[in-house]
Amino acid sequence: MTGLITDNAALAAYCQRAAQRKVLALDTEFIRQSTLAPKLGLIQMFDGAALALVDPLEITDWTPFVQLMSDNRIVKLLHSCSEDIEALATIGVIDINPLFDTQLAAELIGWGSSMGYARLVEQLSGEVLDKSESRTDWLARPLTATQLQYAANDVHFLYPLYDKLLSHMSDMQQQLLLLEGAQLMRRREQQLPLAFKYLEIKNSWQLSPRELAVLRELAAWRYSYAQQRDLALGLILKDIHLIELAKRRPSTAESLMNIPGMPPRDVRRHAKLLVDIITQAKELPLSQCPQRFYHNDSFAGYKETVNELTKAVKTAAEALAIPAEFMSVKRQLNEYLNWCWRVSDEERQQLPVPEYLTGWRQRHLVPFLPQPAHISR
Repeated sequence: MTGLITDNAALAAYCQRAAQRKVLALDTEFIRQSTLAPKLGLIQMFDGAALALVDPLEITDWTPFVQLMSDNRIVKLLHSCSEDIEALATIGVIDINPLFDTQLAAELIGWGSSMGYARLVEQLSGEVLDKSESRTDWLARPLTATQLQYAANDVHFLYPLYDKLLSHMSDMQQQLLLLEGAQLMRRREQQLPLAFKYLEIKNSWQLSPRELAVLRELAAWRYSYAQQRDLALGLILKDIHLIELAKRRPSTAESLMNIPGMPPRDVRRHAKLLVDIITQAKELPLSQCPQRFYHNDSFAGYKETVNELTKAVKTAAEALAIPAEFMSVKRQLNEYLNWCWRVSDEERQQLPVPEYLTGWRQRHLVPFLPQPAHISR
């Protein structure tokens, strides 16, 4: 069984060998139960000849690995890699190029969205993977031989999927997939500024301007606090609690206890600060409160616009002969809607340009999108 790489020299030697190959299967194991950022516990690599399991708790020099990840001569093969990208960013990997996501490849071919790794392996190779170690604490040491074998299988069986998937894909589909891999890397860097984190909260569009002002300040505080303490957002206050605080706007610590489901521990810990934040937001002039929507004269309504955008995505996908799910997910649709109608013209300059208006989507999707008169293209 392959042992752990626990020193810088061994990692550098493996990266040097892998740099001579054309494809590198890559996976990570991490823990993300109570933290904002994933805690990297293991990195698995397989270049078709040699398999490496890297212990990130021991490595101190990631330079050879970072260089390998950005080497555009070597395809990096991952499955459903959004969280892997986040985990690898914690050790300085911010450029994985080119990136080939096998889950997205299966979706692009038309085999359905969000196909799991084990199912894809079974479909393409007939192998049935053992998933009994999926709940392993990857930060615990020592890792058992069974755990290491489980982790190794994640890249051992991933590597052959590359050629199998390519055999089902057209040149255009391959190009789109690699372009989307590059977009996945850019997405990690395109975070909303703190003042706009409230836009990501489900159903926030239903609130009044005053309620949105409260939500804006609370959401910004929660994310900042989460970053400082490296805590999962839901362990501080859940979205539903922020919405209720925005609606009720309690003025005392005691009244916080009347919020349905509000954890008493969090009330005690943050009560005074929450009341102060709410009070300050309540005192803002209405002109400084976010509007539910801007440019209402050109806005058909939330549900109507969502339907219109959904139809545009479907039409564009049909024109390109790809699944609509690959063209757009709900997060991207909401991002575009928010950018067009939920922020002022001045605020829009502070936000990342929506994915609908960048990269390959801009070329294929924009001709079918609603064209807000207040936005110049």
